[in-house]
Amino acid sequence: MILGNKGRVKREILTVYGELTFKRTLLVPNGVKSVENLKTLQSEKSVCPLDAFLGINNIPFKITPRMMVAIAKEAVRASSYERAASVINEHYGVMISTTTVRSVTDYVGGVVYSDDCMRADEALARADEKIDRRKKRRSREDVLYVEMDGAMFNTRVQVEGTSWAECKIGIAFHSSDIKEWKTRKGETRRRILKKRIVGYIGNYKVFKKHMLALADRYDYRYSSQIVVISDGADWIHTLTEELFPQAIHILDLSHVKEHVGSFGKWICGDEQEAEKWIGRMNKLIENSKIDKVLKILEPYKDAKCPANVLNLYTYVYNHRRCMDYKRYIEAGYFIGSGASESANKYT
Repeated sequence: MILGNKGRVKREILTVYGELTFKRTLLVPNGVKSVENLKTLQSEKSVCPLDAFLGINNIPFKITPRMMVAIAKEAVRASSYERAASVINEHYGVMISTTTVRSVTDYVGGVVYSDDCMRADEALARADEKIDRRKKRRSREDVLYVEMDGAMFNTRVQVEGTSWAECKIGIAFHSSDIKEWKTRKGETRRRILKKRIVGYIGNYKVFKKHMLALADRYDYRYSSQIVVISDGADWIHTLTEELFPQAIHILDLSHVKEHVGSFGKWICGDEQEAEKWIGRMNKLIENSKIDKVLKILEPYKDAKCPANVLNLYTYVYNHRRCMDYKRYIEAGYFIGSGASESANKYT
């Protein structure tokens, strides 16, 4: 293949340092055979060596990869593409349209999603592999926490008559990623310093692969203890049994107390009486007296509750194996799914 020098050609490209203009040498094939060879090898009609050296010869926009990532990140943070374009213009001193912001964001999102799917498939393929016994297990004191949740949000795109869809969220972190301290009043406070999040809109069976890939990044198969925290949704129970059968599955205590509160107000009617009943039930639950709770609730197990009230007997009975809060607290485990709840705002 013979390439001829066509001289220096100007090119403009958007970078994190602003818009740059530079000239580079343009090489074109000489002769029909060279044209065919270049098209076969690179699907190109010409070659710019400097573009290839800089890694910008195959980018879909006149924007560097680093700048594309910056645009996509700003678009995710902003309330609209218009707002993202405005912030980018102010921060980087360049003019960029909302159409370009959207196109770049869609492109970057597609690349990230493809990479995530590849990692998810690889994690699923490794799930049944034998553990390498030469690899050291993590200590029992360093617990791997996994939290899962789902949140409905408006996609603004009509699918089967609705624009609403559920985004399933997964979070993972080690107990060594948690900072713990005492307040002046002697109360214990904890903050998660480092965690990873995965989100997926659609069927839990597909989300399963992405959740597994997230856990795989934490070497979940070498964890001595895995703790799953959830709000008790059926799909989370199913997924936990499939992925982490040996895990301790904890029902988020705050969700339990919410249902105790709404049920207590419904059956008691009187505000003061309801407050006493709710307090008593919460204390029994916190002390793992689940059998006693079920005995108290047994007269209401067939009760037809209002639309906004769950039948507490059924709820507690179905989740009784995930409600040993006294043991969880004594072991120092998290018993709330606040991390995954707060992560829903990223959807």
